[in-house]
Amino acid sequence: MLTAGLGGMILGLALRPAPAPVAPPAESVQPSSPALTEQLAALRQAIATEQARLDALTRARVAAEAQLAAAQRDASQRDPAPREAGPREPTPRDVAREAAVREAQARREVAAVAAAPPARPARPEPAAALASGPRVFVHYRGGSPAAAEAASTAAALLRDSGFEVSDLRTVQSVPAQRVVRYFHAEDAGAAARLAGRLGRGWAIQDFRNFEPSPAPQTLEIWLPER
Repeated sequence: MLTAGLGGMILGLALRPAPAPVAPPAESVQPSSPALTEQLAALRQAIATEQARLDALTRARVAAEAQLAAAQRDASQRDPAPREAGPREPTPRDVAREAAVREAQARREVAAVAAAPPARPARPEPAAALASGPRVFVHYRGGSPAAAEAASTAAALLRDSGFEVSDLRTVQSVPAQRVVRYFHAEDAGAAARLAGRLGRGWAIQDFRNFEPSPAPQTLEIWLPER
């Protein structure tokens, strides 16, 4: 029985497959023939050539990306903001602002026209009339009974004082205070005497720069609305 057991063990060991031989490391393999050496050399050369080509492609890609980034920077510096396709439509606020500006301008023009005295052409006067003394023209607001009465009272007072009242004229706009206007330097004294005859509260206005200038010895009285 022991013999049979030993025999079985020996038979089992004989039937086990032999272990596979372990291959030596690749670097330890030595070429066994000149043909294998040439093949290895050609393979190494092909690998080096392919690596060089890949390196060249990488450098070309990097250069192309750098050029693209530079072009984009230049484009953004030349035109940083997108241009509008056309003129901007005015908003209601813009329309209201423009209307207010036009209305203010129109008001200023109307006020300037109303404040300006009416233009009168220069008229030559006979020498006898010039020698007689200043001629006075009384101006008052048309359509106002009180202003008309004040103008008549002032004209009567001046006639009693020896002044020649040539005419009473109605106008659309009058100053805020009572004034006497003269148009020539030699008439300044006569304007002062006229204002003194009328009483206190009369101002004297120098209109020597007014064009067209009336004839010498012309004085004007302007009565306020009230």
